[in-house]
Parts: sequence; C-alpha cells; structure tokens
Amino acid sequence: MADAEPQRQMSLVPYTFDSQEIVLRRGNAIVVFDPESRQLSLRGNPQTAIGGLDLHQCPYCHRPINDDTDPHQYESEDEAAASQNQNAFVNPDYFRMLAHSIPNSAATSRPASPLKQLPDLPPGSSKKADTPTGAEFVGSAPSPSTTNQGIKDDSFLPNYFKHFFVEKRELGRGGRGVVLLVEHFLDKVFLGEFACKRIPVGNDHGWLEKVLIEVQLLQRLTHPNLVSYHHVWLEDAQVTNFGPSVPCIFILQQYCNSGDLHNYVLGSTQTTNPTEMLKERMRRRSKGLAERPINLGGRTMNFDEIFSFFRDITSGLHHLHTNGYIHRDLKPSNCLLHNDGQKVSVHVSDFGEVQAANEQRASTGATGTISYCAPEVLQRQGSGFGEFTTKSDIFSLGMIVYFMCFGRLPYQNADAVNDENEDLDKLRAEVSAWHG
Repeated sequence: MADAEPQRQMSLVPYTFDSQEIVLRRGNAIVVFDPESRQLSLRGNPQTAIGGLDLHQCPYCHRPINDDTDPHQYESEDEAAASQNQNAFVNPDYFRMLAHSIPNSAATSRPASPLKQLPDLPPGSSKKADTPTGAEFVGSAPSPSTTNQGIKDDSFLPNYFKHFFVEKRELGRGGRGVVLLVEHFLDKVFLGEFACKRIPVGNDHGWLEKVLIEVQLLQRLTHPNLVSYHHVWLEDAQVTNFGPSVPCIFILQQYCNSGDLHNYVLGSTQTTNPTEMLKERMRRRSKGLAERPINLGGRTMNFDEIFSFFRDITSGLHHLHTNGYIHRDLKPSNCLLHNDGQKVSVHVSDFGEVQAANEQRASTGATGTISYCAPEVLQRQGSGFGEFTTKSDIFSLGMIVYFMCFGRLPYQNADAVNDENEDLDKLRAEVSAWHG
C-alpha cells in the first residue's frame, strides 16, 4: 500500500499559525484576540492591508468582502457607512474584552459588566422597583446623601466610555435617559457607529435590575429584525453641564441610521407647532367640526413599502413571541429604520416593557402607549386591568399598519403627531369601547 498522503497543515486564519481569533471586522480593520496573553490587537486600518492578509477575502471562507462600488452613488454619509458595515462582524464578547485593555486601571480585577455582579434575572422577569430619587430625569440632580452603597463599587468600569467612544450627537431624549450616537475607536482607528443609552440609576440595586431587563433579554434574542445589543456597563457620568457625576448605566446597541417609523410616515408634519395644532383642534371641536385630515408631507407609502415594513415587524415580533415574550409597547416610534444602501429594513426596539407570556401584569394601568393598546388591556377586570397577551401585540401591529396606510389612527382623541397633546382619559375611554 502506498504511503498515506501527508496531511496538509491548514490554518483557519491565514496570516498566523497561532490561535488568535478575529473578534471584530469592519472594512479593512480587524481586531484579533490572543487567548494566551488575553490581549486585543489591531491588525490594520481602513487604508492599509493587514499583516499580509488579503482583505478582499474573508479569512474564514475566502469569499470576497470588498467590491468596486462607487462611494459617490449613495445619497448620504449614513448610507455609505451602512454599505461598509454590510460585512462587519462583532464578537458578542468583544466589548467585554476591551475592559481588560484599559491602561492604568483596575479593569483587570473588575468585571466588564454589572451583569457579573448582579444576580441573574430569570427569563422573562420584570421585577418592579421604586424609582430612586434622581433616576427619573436625565437633568435631575441626585440626592445630597447619594452614595454607591446600593450598588457595589466593583460593578463600575471608570473611563470605559472615554477610552473607546466619541460622542457625535444626541439621537433622542426621554424621561429616563438620553440616546447618543457614538463612534468606536481603537488606537485611533474608527471601528463603527453605535447607539448608546445613558440612564442615571441612582444607587438603588432594584432599579438597576429593572433597567437591565431590556439588555439581558436582547442579549439572548438575536434576529435580523430586532435591534441587537452589544454591551452594558456602569460608570459615573456628568449628565448636566454644572451638576456632579452620578452613577449611570450605559447600554450599547445597534445604530439604525434612518430614524423611526413614526417620523418616516409623518415627514414634515413634525415641524408644525404642537401648541397651534392643539388650538386648531379645540376650535374645530367647539364648532362641532370633524378633525382636519393630517397632511403626510408628501410621505405617502406605497403598497410594496407598507408590506415590506409589515413583514419586517411581523418577523421580529414572531421571534419574540416564539421565545415566550410579549412586547407590550409596540408602536411606530419603537420601529427603527436602517438603510444599508440597498433597502430600508425595520428593527423592533425598546424592550423596557417586555414581559414573559405567562407572567401576570402589574395592575397599574401605566404600561404601553394608550393609542396603540388593545381595548381589553385598558378595561377594568375585577381589581385590575386586562392582561397583555400575544394577541394584544398583534392588535398593536394592526394599528401600525393602519398608521402606515393613513398617517393617523382611527380615534378622534388620538394625536398621531404628538401624543403629549392627547386627553388620556377621553382616549382611554374611546379605545376601551372600540369595536373596529
């Protein structure tokens, strides 16, 4: 018998023969992790080749990852950046690994995430906690007696944001926090754009657990039509120009570059003065006139576009339901849009109100947005309100489709432009009695 053919030595990563692992790739920049030294290293930058590696090929499957696309064909910088991100890859543990590379810090002895310090929440947990002083509004100051007694000191990761991120602009602001557009850099090399939520948490351990529900859920659930979450950490931050630093939770997530469905449908309608609109509505009601139809500002969605968005939302919601969760606050402003240079896709976001399908609802009546709620969840049943179910999520989905078709909702007391103008008692009564 002829001698057996000698085995060929092959390496999964062609530029080395060790066990280094690619943990991030964007364009021609690759970050690798060495398990022996437990260090991250950058093997190139967007303008140069990387250590002999042909970056026109994927180092795993050798398929081409770059093309000759003309960068000037895109209408905006966001679309061009999205095109470059099409073949991007981020290891789920990448940002946790970064914590150990902060120079002159105790990061090597601290966890990269408070999830290591806090007790894990059971799947679907939605434990309620009283909001601590100073945690409800971004601009509020903490109590003078605020200390970190409620949250362990070694749960914090100081200077993590400053070392690896640059704040570009504010994407949104709510009652609990602010969402920032940030750029990630390593050794001064740009490695992508992300959205970062910054939420003051005071010193209450229970409130922190409540905030972490959204992050823990989406770390378990990954789907093309669900916003992906990358990392979470605790750090002191100055949230007002003249106030002291307060404990904040930072939540790093996927950046969707085309806004949300609410603004997409309404278009230029948002520029109308809400006060003047409210006065106009009051005048028409006092005269017994019907509501004036809302001008869509030229954003009339065609059938194909409506169906494409509907399919994306349905796909993400189905994945949520099949994993035993209910969204409870599905609405256009929680449907984020992303343009990858070829098409616009929808990503369901904001899982702060999510609960397990078999969990009982807290009977406060404050969950969700009334104008998109199903009638049964607003109706009194015994000592509380009706339960949220997968069916109530489907009702909210139907209202989103109605909104995409007509730019408004089928309620006289609903304000599609600014829900702060709504009379909640009248709207609740109207929705509760609605039969289609």
